[in-house]
Amino acid sequence: MDNLSKDEALVDQYVEQDNNEEAVRLLFDLISKHARKKDFAKAEALREKLFELDPMALTEIIKSAEIIEEEKNSSIDQYHLDIWSDIYDSMDTEEAHTLYLSLKSGVYDTDEPVFKQGELNDKLWFINRGHLKMFYSQGGREILLKTLGPGNIAGEDTFFSITVCTATLITLSRVKLSFLEKETLLKWQNEFPSLWSKLSLYCQRLEKIRDLIKKEGIDRRSHKRAKISGGVRFTILNASGNSIGKAYKGNLSDISMGGLSFYIKMSKKNALLLLARSLDVNFAIPKGSSRLEIKRKGKITGITKSRPGYYTIHMKFDRMLNKTEMPSKTEMPSKTGKESSEWLKTRI
Repeated sequence: MDNLSKDEALVDQYVEQDNNEEAVRLLFDLISKHARKKDFAKAEALREKLFELDPMALTEIIKSAEIIEEEKNSSIDQYHLDIWSDIYDSMDTEEAHTLYLSLKSGVYDTDEPVFKQGELNDKLWFINRGHLKMFYSQGGREILLKTLGPGNIAGEDTFFSITVCTATLITLSRVKLSFLEKETLLKWQNEFPSLWSKLSLYCQRLEKIRDLIKKEGIDRRSHKRAKISGGVRFTILNASGNSIGKAYKGNLSDISMGGLSFYIKMSKKNALLLLARSLDVNFAIPKGSSRLEIKRKGKITGITKSRPGYYTIHMKFDRMLNKTEMPSKTEMPSKTGKESSEWLKTRI
C-alpha cells in the first residue's frame, strides 16, 4: 500500500474516532496531492468525500476546488489549445476541461493505417502533428479523397453513427493524434449533454466523406436497389460461421444483387453490438404466382436509426444474388397488419 492509500485509510480511521478535524485536514492534503499528480478523477472523488464529511469546511472545500482548477489549467497543452481553439471557444470552462482530459494520445509512424475501409472505428481523431491521406477503394483502385493535417478531425462519420468506415486513413509522416473514445461520448449524453451537442454540431459542419466520394464521380452502389416488403428471419454467426442463439425476425426494406436491408426493434446498445457481425438470413420474394425462398450469409456494414426504437440493418452478401433471384417488381406487396404485428413482437 502506497503512502496516499495509507493516508486515505487513515481518514476513515479518523472518521470512526469522530475526529473530523483531522479527517478534513488529511482529506484536503490528499486532494492537493492527487490534483498535482494530475489524477483529477481521484481528486474530485475525495472532494466529494470532503463535502459529505463536513459541508461547513468551507475553507478547505473552496481552496481544494481552486487547486484542482489551477492544476487542470496548467496541464493543458497550449499548442493543442491553439489548434483546436474553434472547438474550445464554444465551450465553458468545465466542458473544455472535460473534453481535454478525456482525450487520449497516440503516435503513428509513416505509412501506418489509423482506420480501414469496411472495418470498425470507435474513435474520433484529432490530428495535432503530421499529415495523413484518406482514400476510397473500389474495383482494385485507390482513389485519394483528401489529405489531412494539424487541425483536422477524422472518423466522425463512424463516431456519431453506427456504421463501418467508408474510407481508409493512412499516415504520410510521423503523426501525433489525440482521440476520444465512443464509450466516453455515450456517457456524455447523460452527464454532459451540452458538451455532446457542441461536439456533434462541430463535426456536422465538416465535409462529409460521402460528399468527397461524390465529387470524385464514384457510385458506391455497385448494384441497383429495389424496394421489397415482407419478413426476414436471421441468426447471428460466430467467427466460425455457426449460428449463435435463436433466430430473430425483421421487416424487409430494400434489396440488390449484393445486399439487403431490413429493420427491427432493438436498443441502441444492441445495435452497436451487431455492427460488422455476420448473419445468416432467410427471406422470400414473389416470382409470378409463387414465392422464391432465399438463404444467404453476409456481414452487417451499417445500422441506421429509422424511427424511435427501430434500426435499419444494412448487410452485404458473401455471395451475390443472380438475376433470377431478384424481385420481378420494384415494389413488393406489403404485409398484412397481423403479419406486421407478429414480427414487431420480436426484439433483440
